[in-house]
Order: sequence, then C-alpha cells, then structure tokens
Amino acid sequence: MKHMSATWKSIKELQEPFNDAFNYRSRIEKELFNKLFLKTEELEKCLAPATYFLMGEKGSGKTAYAVYLENNKINNNLCQVTTMTETQYKRFIELKRQGKLSYSDYANIWRSMLLFLVGRMLVDKSKTLLSTITGKFKPIEKEIKKWSQNALNPEVESAFEAITSANFSAVVSAKDTAQVGGDIKSQEKEKIPQLRHHLLETENSLKEAINSLTLKDAHVLFIDGIDYRPEGVPYHEYLECVKGLAEAVWQLNTDFFNTIRDSRGRIKVVLLVRPDVFHSLNLYNSNSRLQDNTVYLNWSTNEKEYKGANLYELSGRYFSMQNGNQISPKSAWEHYYQEDETDGATFKKLLKLTFQKPRDILTFIKISRDLRIKSGHGDSTCFPYESLFSPMLTRRFSDYLLGETRNYAAFYMTQTDFQHYLKFFQYLNGQSRFTYREFDVAFKKFSQWAAGETIKAREFLRDAESLLQFFYDVNIIGYSEKTENGGEVYHHWSYRERSLNDIAPKVKSNGGLVINPGIAKSLDIGKSFKSEPAQDGRPGAARMARVPKKFSKKRTTNQNR
Repeated sequence: MKHMSATWKSIKELQEPFNDAFNYRSRIEKELFNKLFLKTEELEKCLAPATYFLMGEKGSGKTAYAVYLENNKINNNLCQVTTMTETQYKRFIELKRQGKLSYSDYANIWRSMLLFLVGRMLVDKSKTLLSTITGKFKPIEKEIKKWSQNALNPEVESAFEAITSANFSAVVSAKDTAQVGGDIKSQEKEKIPQLRHHLLETENSLKEAINSLTLKDAHVLFIDGIDYRPEGVPYHEYLECVKGLAEAVWQLNTDFFNTIRDSRGRIKVVLLVRPDVFHSLNLYNSNSRLQDNTVYLNWSTNEKEYKGANLYELSGRYFSMQNGNQISPKSAWEHYYQEDETDGATFKKLLKLTFQKPRDILTFIKISRDLRIKSGHGDSTCFPYESLFSPMLTRRFSDYLLGETRNYAAFYMTQTDFQHYLKFFQYLNGQSRFTYREFDVAFKKFSQWAAGETIKAREFLRDAESLLQFFYDVNIIGYSEKTENGGEVYHHWSYRERSLNDIAPKVKSNGGLVINPGIAKSLDIGKSFKSEPAQDGRPGAARMARVPKKFSKKRTTNQNR
C-alpha cells in the first residue's frame, strides 16, 4: 500500500540514530529511545528472578535492553546500568602484581564492589522524603560513608577505591605504571591478610545493612562493558578478572540476595556478556547457568520469514515512530525504501550483508541518510534503490562491518595483531569463495610471512583449522552445504548458528568456504593483483586486502596479550 508523500517526514527531518544505546540515557534522548525500542518477550525475561546473564552477540542490543529498563519502571522493577572500564581491570592486576592478592581473591573483591554499587543503587532509586524522616536507609548509607570518601559518586572507581584503600598507598602514574611506596614493599606479606580481612569486613557489613531493608520495588543492577578487552590489559589477566566478576555475580544472587526475607522487593545483579566471552570463562556448571539463568538475544531471520521477524519490525519503527503512531513499521520501511516496488530487495540484501543485528540496520540507515542529505536530496521522503548500494555507501558500510569484527576480536588480540591477521586474505588472491584445500595453501604462505612478524596472539597460527575457526567466530568467513539430493544450498554463519545450546559452534571444512559479502569490500576481495617478491626473501605480499587507514595503527612494543 502506497502512502502520499505529504504524510511522511523528509529524510533530513528524521533524527539521526545512535550506534551506542548509552547515548539514549540523557533526558533529551530518552523520549525518542522509548519510541524506537521494540519490547520483545526477552525484555520481561530479563526481570525474572532467576535471570543473571543477558547474552547476545556484539550489537544485538544488550546495552539497549539495560538502558531501556533503567529509563522505565516496568512491573515494579527499578534498574541501573554500570559500565566497567579499563581502570578497574588495571587496578586488579596491579594488586596482583604487587603480591597483595591471588586470582582466587578476585571474586572476593568483586563481591564487595558489587555490594557497594547495589547499596548506592538502593539509595538512589528508592530513598524518599519519608524514608529520610524514618531513617530507613541510614544503615546502608552509614556503611557506604564508612568505606568511601565520596559517597555521592556512583561510579565503580570509587567503590574499588573504598574497599581496597585500607592500609595501602599505591599511586598510579600517567603511564599506568604503579609507583609503590617503600612501606608497602617491605610489608607485602603482612598486607595480604590485611586486605582479605578488610574485604571480608566490608562484605559482611554491607550485607547486614542491605539485609535490614524492606523494599517495595525490585532492584536490578546491570553490569556492562566486559566484552571489550583494553589493549593495556593482558589477555590471561583480563580473563581471570572477568571470571572473578562472573563468579561474584553468581554467588551474590544465589547465596545472598535470594535469601533475604521480609522484603517484597527483590535484588539481583545481571551481567551483560557475549556468548563467546561466556564460553571462554569456563565457569563451573556453565551449561545449567545457560539454560536456567540466561536470556539470549537472537535477531536472525531469513528471506522467507523476515516480514514477521522482530528485526524487520524494529527496523521499521525508526521511521514509523517519527511519523505518527498510526503508521505501522512495515508500511514505514516499505515506503522509505520503496520495498513494495522492489519486492523487499533492500532488506533482503541487508540480510546477506549484515550480521543481522539492530546496530547493523541502524548504521545502514544512518549512512544512507547522511549520503542522501549530502547529495542534496534531504527533502526527499524515500531512498531510491539504485542509490542504496553505490560505491560510496558500500565502502562506508563495509568499513563499519569490518570495524565491528575488529572490536569483536579485541577480546582475544590487540588491534595490531588483528591487522596482521587480515593480511591472510592477500594470499587468497581476490577469491571470495574457495575450498578448504585452497584455504590451507594460503595459510601455509601466510604463516611463513607471519613467522617474521611480531604477533602476540599466535595460537591462531597453530594450524589452518585454528585460523579458520577464528575467522568463523568473528563472522568473516562462513561455509555452505548442499542438501543430500544436491539441491538447495545452506549458508552457515557463526552469528546464526550460536544459541544457548551451542554458544561455540564449529566451522565445517568439507563444504565451500565464503567471505562475508558485507566485509568483502573493505578487504578488496574480488581484486587480484600480481605478487611482488619481498626484498628479504620471504613470500611477497599480493598487494590486496589493503587495510583502510582508519583501522591501521602504529605498532607498539608495550602491548601484552
């Protein structure tokens, strides 16, 4: 059904979407975010008493769900989002380096920090004028002030400072190198039991204060920011630190918050986590935690069923909610992208090019809107199909997708390492489809080149299978299979195969292999260049797969894996 163009806002009148849901936490942006947000059945599942993990691929909307619940009180649940930063991880590692704690102490510190943050959340969200008069929150406020010099600062940093400050005087320089006082160095052995005693004392006193509260509403603390490993934090140290956090979340939820009596409002902590990160943590009884305590965000669909999928409805809401509630998301998308004239060509193509995540679609809208305005057609109310996949748009969108894979891989390696691994595609000589045998030949040539390079994350160079699995995990390479009768071909991508039953799917090498078409442009796939022997005798680079400058960084020598 076509709508008169006069009923639609022009492209330049549409508000530019944000890539990061945290930008919708401000008062000005909350109203638009509430309109754009699609309330799926997973939203209320996040609030279920036994949900402790909110899981999804990068860009699947984990932060958006948490921010929406923070902005809106749903079913008497008051929520808050806290993001971990590089500073906290470095402080953990510095204490470990100084010999003041072991890996087993990480969960102890996290428990105290989380209790600190929960205490502040309870005060911020539920303290009223009446409770000020009655003194209802005095016990928890007393404990917060007891350990913190800045009780009004709700950030994690002050919580960490408060629970580790007793008897310590470490100063971190601008280069994040600890300058430790002589008194600490000379008394390291004595300080270890002091810190543990301090942590236990802090934890017990905070628990007692929280346990004394009678709450009307439920309270949920969402912990975000663990999926991206800062380059300054070594991989193994980071993994142990995050594992301690996950164990602390589990212990507090099951051993403490669930046992609080005489309070109608319940308390819990929910960890936002990628499936591959959860898998890497190797937590005890992880399968049961996945099945019983996890909400998984999956937006995948296909060309036959997409019109009934949540991803399609969410995509259309960006346009429909800005044109009045009487417009359906389906009608809005079809109008702006002229889908009724092209049989859904735009969305079908996006299903092939993207990782089928909300962020991908919103970024495509953002780029196509920007290019349409810059071309002088901002007053138009639709995007002609022929303009949507121009070289300029294709390149920008491909660069975005490659950037997503780079950030995804940052959990495992530095950006410099990732750039080195991208050079593998030079040895495929422009092929977007290939067999495992061809992949293996390219791997042998690439590994010869990589042997002379400074690469920290070398486990993916162990053999061709390891590198192929890595590229499959980050959604750069997929594989295809034919049905037994040799008819229909099925394409498999890691983001589609992952589920709570299989959070670490394995790539199959007996079928055809294919490079993600959305990323191919940024890798210059399809262009074959003549190889030039290197001057040092090692295999020459084929001078393709040229990495965009914005992804290139100068190599540093102080990055540890």
